[in-house]
Amino acid sequence: MAHKLLDHVRTITLHRDTALLDRSVIASLLELLHLDDVKLVEIYRLDGELYFTTTAWSEEREVFGQDQLPPDAEALPLAAYAGAREAVESNEIVSVDEAGQYRHWIPVHSEDGPIACFELRHQSGLTSHQLDLAAGIIGLYRNYRALLEDSQQDTLTGLSNRKTFDHSLAHFLSSASEKQQASPERRHGDMHDHWLAVIDIDHFKRVNDRFGHLYGDEVLILVANRMRGCFRQDDKLFRFGGEEFVVLLRHVDAAGARSTLDRFRAAIAGEEFPQVGQVTVSIGFARAEAGASPAAVLGNADEALYFAKGNGRNQVCQYEALVAAGNLERKTLHTEAEFF
Repeated sequence: MAHKLLDHVRTITLHRDTALLDRSVIASLLELLHLDDVKLVEIYRLDGELYFTTTAWSEEREVFGQDQLPPDAEALPLAAYAGAREAVESNEIVSVDEAGQYRHWIPVHSEDGPIACFELRHQSGLTSHQLDLAAGIIGLYRNYRALLEDSQQDTLTGLSNRKTFDHSLAHFLSSASEKQQASPERRHGDMHDHWLAVIDIDHFKRVNDRFGHLYGDEVLILVANRMRGCFRQDDKLFRFGGEEFVVLLRHVDAAGARSTLDRFRAAIAGEEFPQVGQVTVSIGFARAEAGASPAAVLGNADEALYFAKGNGRNQVCQYEALVAAGNLERKTLHTEAEFF
């Protein structure tokens, strides 16, 4: 047993990606404790209330991740998830016998509060020794996840950093390509579309030159905070560098992507920034085409961004729409492996 446990610890700590880490710890719990199923939910606070989203789960011994959730999956109030809510509020393991199947909820807390909760299902219920083992594995997960997040985050804004973006976009496009091959009936213009948006703060150099870098940093932090409030929980947010940010939007059509991005643009334009006053952003976005190279997709979004900045700023422009209108010339999307 000890040898098997060490093997699982080694496997869990091999990963450099939190999504893979989530799946790995579920696989370990399934095997070591002979569980029927495991579910991991992410917990976050919005407007003072706790919400949860499923990030990984198992079905019939197979483990799935967040990128395999249905397009209409959404965050739900934690109050609707009774066992998890009780575990999170008490920061203790909660066990319930439901019609002959036991459910155990084990919360995950950081220094800032609850961040996740595991639900373990077992036909006869876990013993106290088994629950201690589960808690130990989940404690390892919590600590290793914190280390990963520290290495993946931009230190100023708390968003994911450029290195994480490079990896995430490559994985994002590869996953989309695999799904399209598995379900060739999926086509553009439906809720399976994905998009990459590049956001640039207009005249940011003037902010630094006039008010100093301290206020410039404050603008970056406030823009990042507004991004967290405007985009969905499963959209991926990054600080690309300097005054540029990137968003990966999942499972939304072109109109929905534009509406979300324009809502964010308007929120920034309508906010009064301390000392600085009004700040605006320009946004270019493009379809994250299955099989396309990361450089090509990013290049398309950049082209749309340059058009937005060169034609008035404080606006949202879509690459495909600009090409259709004759404002940009379409580039060939490369599918060979490319690296940033």
